[in-house]
Amino acid sequence: MDTPTAAPPVLDAAALGLEPPFAADPRADDTARLERLLRQERSLRAVIESISSELELRPLLTRIVQHACELIGADHGTIGLVDETRWIVRTEAVYHMPPDELGAETGPGEGLAGQVLLTARPLVLERYGDVAHPTQPSMLEHPVIGMPIAWRGRMVGFFGAGRSVPDAEGRLRPFTPEDVEALGMFARHAAIAIQNARRYEAGQRRSERLALIARVGQIIAADLHLDELLQRAADAIHDLLGYPNVSIPLVPPNDPTLLVLTTVGGRYREVVRGEHRMPIARGLMGAAARTREPVLVNDVSADPRYVPTPGATGITCELAVPILLGGERVLGVLNVESDTPFSNEDAFSLQIIADQLAVAIENARLYERGQRLAVLEERQRLARELHDSVTQLLFGISLIAQSLGPAYARDGDEGARRAARLLELSRGALAEMRALISELRPSDSGRERGENAPTGLARVRRDGLAAALQSWSIKATPDGVRLDLRTRRYRPQTAGAEEALFRIAQEALHNVGKHARAHRVRVRLGSRAAGAWLVVRDDGRGFDPAAPASPDGARRLGLLSMRERAEELGGALRIDSAPGRGTRVAAWIPLAPTPR
Repeated sequence: MDTPTAAPPVLDAAALGLEPPFAADPRADDTARLERLLRQERSLRAVIESISSELELRPLLTRIVQHACELIGADHGTIGLVDETRWIVRTEAVYHMPPDELGAETGPGEGLAGQVLLTARPLVLERYGDVAHPTQPSMLEHPVIGMPIAWRGRMVGFFGAGRSVPDAEGRLRPFTPEDVEALGMFARHAAIAIQNARRYEAGQRRSERLALIARVGQIIAADLHLDELLQRAADAIHDLLGYPNVSIPLVPPNDPTLLVLTTVGGRYREVVRGEHRMPIARGLMGAAARTREPVLVNDVSADPRYVPTPGATGITCELAVPILLGGERVLGVLNVESDTPFSNEDAFSLQIIADQLAVAIENARLYERGQRLAVLEERQRLARELHDSVTQLLFGISLIAQSLGPAYARDGDEGARRAARLLELSRGALAEMRALISELRPSDSGRERGENAPTGLARVRRDGLAAALQSWSIKATPDGVRLDLRTRRYRPQTAGAEEALFRIAQEALHNVGKHARAHRVRVRLGSRAAGAWLVVRDDGRGFDPAAPASPDGARRLGLLSMRERAEELGGALRIDSAPGRGTRVAAWIPLAPTPR
């Protein structure tokens, strides 16, 4: 940044007024004065209309300089704006000037504009060549006038005009006090025009920036995968907002003392690779995370907190904005670096993006957590299905297979009956397994979905719970156990409720055959206006529900499976048992179940 050679002068009221030797001439002709006032009024009206109708700065200043030159009889002129950060005058509008004048920059003391920049006072010369360091050699003999354009006591611009056409006597007429007064009025209107145009331009830039911020927000919201979301955000901040280096470190949920950086944008994509872990107690990013406030540093070499990035060069400015959820919990930091200074507007813009990022990061993490829970729940559901259907059938097959040889030895007909039962159970296990596989690989084929299978859930879906339970119970009841099944008080329920009750009945009857050593089992299925109920009761040896699980955990898994099936539909399961007193399993599912 260039250092000003002189402090900006402050204008006083006299700087734009008339002082000796520019006092009004009392000998002026009244007619000429009237004509001049009329021309001035028309020119000022045109300028005011331009200010009202034009908000683009350069076209507006061009109109003003043209009207001013025509009013005071100048043949050429310029309007320049003061850049206070560099303390120069940059020409923004010209009238009949050489092509190289537009956009020219003049420092303090250079040419007419530089002299006015030093003094902030009007300057009239009969010969432009008398000024120090003239910038236009072709105009050295021209009379010139320089006028500061002031706003609230500060010089914001420069008005210059000159004459190059001789009068009837062949002389270049110098500018008069009346010309200075007229140009001063134009300068005051030019100051208003400059301020209005600058406000308009600032509003336009702000609108464009907000539009870009909104676009970044759309990009952020378009993805629920955290890594992709962060990378898209970093690239958009670099591409749309123009920040050279972008990094988005996150605070791990399990360690709030760290910042973990894996996402970068801009030039950092070539420099920063892999994962980097940084203590939150160090660096400007760490300061933003600790204080929960933006950290803006436009000279990082003077800030002891700055930690340079290996491989990065030319960094002089850094802006770190914390990513806060709900204004309290720190999720990470949005950090940008540059070789040009940041402004409060940059901090404001990035704060908006950081707030959007906070919501997007939280949503992405919730989505990932939901995905993991969905996978876990699906695994648990498949485990229940395998346990409540295929495992039970395989257990029955195992028992019959063990007794098949002795049965044939005792009675051939009994052996044949058991062999037929073994075949029936194996077909049922195969059908159940196919049904589960079809749920993992959906197909349009009803046969592959097991809709025509004679057992299990396919029978429930086809014939209803009462018929399926009647068929299944007869086949599942162990030899030597008397079955008492009643379903006449039952009315059909929703498919989900019937499938859950069927699985509960399966598990309860399986436990009777595997553990109870019962002589009799009663199964009651019914419904009321509020829902359906199932009771399976045996007269076996019973057990202690509070006792530790068996070594293989099979009984506990079965009990847990029954309870989960009932509770998932808003129902309940109760198990009453004690050693030597049998077991009673009662399930209740409401008519309109609300899944938990």
